Amino acid sequence: MSTTRLNVVEGGDPIRRQAAAWFARLRADDVSESERRDCRQWLDADPRHRAAYERIERMWSTLGEHAPHPEVALRIRAETPAPAVPASARKRRARAAWWTGAAAALVALAVIGWRLQPAPPVPEQHYVTAVGESRTIALDDGSRVSLDTDTRLQVRFSGEQRRISLVRGRAFFRVAKETRPFLVQTEDGSVKAVGTEFEVYRREGEIEVALIEGRVLLLAAAADGAAPVQLATLDPGQKASFGQRKPLRMIQPDRHAALPAWLSGKLAFEDQALPAAVTEFNRYSHRRIVLQGEAVARIRVSGVFRSDDPHAFVEALQELYPVAVSASPSGDLLLSDRR
Repeated sequence: MSTTRLNVVEGGDPIRRQAAAWFARLRADDVSESERRDCRQWLDADPRHRAAYERIERMWSTLGEHAPHPEVALRIRAETPAPAVPASARKRRARAAWWTGAAAALVALAVIGWRLQPAPPVPEQHYVTAVGESRTIALDDGSRVSLDTDTRLQVRFSGEQRRISLVRGRAFFRVAKETRPFLVQTEDGSVKAVGTEFEVYRREGEIEVALIEGRVLLLAAAADGAAPVQLATLDPGQKASFGQRKPLRMIQPDRHAALPAWLSGKLAFEDQALPAAVTEFNRYSHRRIVLQGEAVARIRVSGVFRSDDPHAFVEALQELYPVAVSASPSGDLLLSDRR
């Protein structure tokens, strides 16, 4: 019986190496049912596992076309033990030895990144949330992205980088650690990371970035073909905002580097101007809060509120401030000074 080694070459992407090793092991003539079960569990454990395994399958499907290639032949000879030569078993052993050697060669080729054919283009993926909706998605590299209400982003991965375009809204990124940089782009600037947790909020003409864990680079928007200019590096707990026509502004850091409140369906305000707080609430509902008069616009608020319950927010304002509430014909909540 031939035995395919599960660790042929050290180094490289560990997931890709393990996927190739499982692929080779399942094609050995002594593979057991328990190993098949372990492989299925490994595939189901992480989306990155299945994506890597499927890529190995695609590579293997074309290996036959490249078998005469000298590098393939060299690796097959290097990985194939000299078969026993009894006349009665020579043909069977030679066939098994080639299969084992070819599978082991595939492991080696997958680990060192040598490609027999160009990688197939990765289609761009689009994700959208409606007003009042939020969702979390798992990307092919194992990263996770949480989308806030009324958010749209586009995902495009290549062999060189992981690129996200935040078209509108707000998103929180938990980036899987790997060698490819993770780039979040907007028209107003970009954020570059490798493995970290951070939030990007796109407003009118600027983006706001809050870092929870790791480190990110802030990059100014660049013209087509031009290299982006690095503006700053954020450490955990730091926040900043910037845009094409707005200079970099460091925001008072959060010493606790807490996760954004909106991830748990809440909005948190600390001495926030009421117009800004109302703008946040209006992102979550088609029934809007409208401020009438300069007196209410000067109010500043603090507290934590449910993002899907603007009525509780308005009731709190009525209790704490001289605010009158009425409804418009369309159902909007109108806030005015009751003095």
